[in-house]
Amino acid sequence: MKKILLLAGILGMFCVNRVEAQQIAQFSQYMFNGLYINPAYAGQKDMLYGHMVFRRQWVGIGGAPQTTMLSLDGNLSKGSNIGFIYTNDKIGATYTNSFMVDYAYRFQIGENKRLSFGLSAGMVHHGFNRYKLLNEDGSLIDVEALSSKNVWKPGFDAGLYFDMKNFYAGFSIIGIVANKADTKSFQVIRTDANYFLTLGGTIPLNEKLKLLPSTLLKTDLKNPLTFDINAMLMISDRFSVGGSYRTGVLWFTDVEDNTRQRDALSLISEIHITDNIRIGMAYDFDLNKVTTGTNGSFEISLGYYFTKIKKNTRPSDIVE
Repeated sequence: MKKILLLAGILGMFCVNRVEAQQIAQFSQYMFNGLYINPAYAGQKDMLYGHMVFRRQWVGIGGAPQTTMLSLDGNLSKGSNIGFIYTNDKIGATYTNSFMVDYAYRFQIGENKRLSFGLSAGMVHHGFNRYKLLNEDGSLIDVEALSSKNVWKPGFDAGLYFDMKNFYAGFSIIGIVANKADTKSFQVIRTDANYFLTLGGTIPLNEKLKLLPSTLLKTDLKNPLTFDINAMLMISDRFSVGGSYRTGVLWFTDVEDNTRQRDALSLISEIHITDNIRIGMAYDFDLNKVTTGTNGSFEISLGYYFTKIKKNTRPSDIVE
C-alpha cells in the first residue's frame, strides 16, 4: 500500500505540475547565491566562497522533489573566475546528479560598474532506483522498470551578469543542449532550455537598515513563465528577514483560460553568525490546489567565506 501511494503521488505531480518535472530545481533562496542559475556569477564575491542549499518540496507527499546543491567559486586571476557545482535532484524513484564547471570573465565598464560573461560545461547523470518500486514480497510494481537505463548527458549553460553600486542584473540560459530520454526510459530529463532574468538592488534606509528587493523570472518558452518577487530587510549587515511571492503566467500556452496561477508565499531569513559563516532558511506556503494537504516546502542553506569578508556596498556581494 505504501508503494502504491508513492506512485500515485508521483503520477499526480507529473500530471498536474509539468513545470516542476521538466524544468530545473526551484529555490526560494536564489538571491543568496546567483551561481546556481548563472555561470557569469562565478567569483562575484572576490573571494573563495563555498555554499550549500537543501530543499525538500511538498512535505507530506511521498516521492516529492528533493534537491541538494553544493558550490565553490573564486578568482583565478584579474578578470578570470571559476566555479564548481554539484547537484543531486530526486523525484520519486528517479534521481539526477550533475557536475558542472563554470568560467566567468569580468571587466570594468565604468566607475564601479562591472560586466561578466560566463560559460558552464559538465555532465548530467540520470538514474532510476527500481528498488523504491518494490512490493512487500520483493516483486516490482511495474515490470517495465527492469528496462530502465541510467544515462549520461552533456550540460552547457551561458550567462551575463552586470553589477554596480546598489543594483545588479543577470540573464542566463540553463540547458543550451536539448537532451531527450529514451522512450522506454523512466528518466525525467529536461528537454528544453530554461531562461532566467534576475534584477535586484540595495535601498539604504538608515545607518543600520537596508531594503533588498529582487525579482526572478524563469521560462522555457513553452510552460508558464514563473516569477518571484522578493524583499529582504537587512539589519546591521548581519541579519536579513523577508518574504517572496511566486506565481506563474501562461504566456506561451492556452491550456487554461485563467492566465495566472498562484504558486507560493515564502518566508526567508539569513544570518551571518560569524564574519565567515552565513545560514539561510526558507519556508514556502503552497497555494496550488495540487499541494492541498501538504506541509509546504522548506530550504536551508549554508555559506562559508574562506577569507575575511570585505566591506562593500555592492548588492550582489551582500545578498547573492
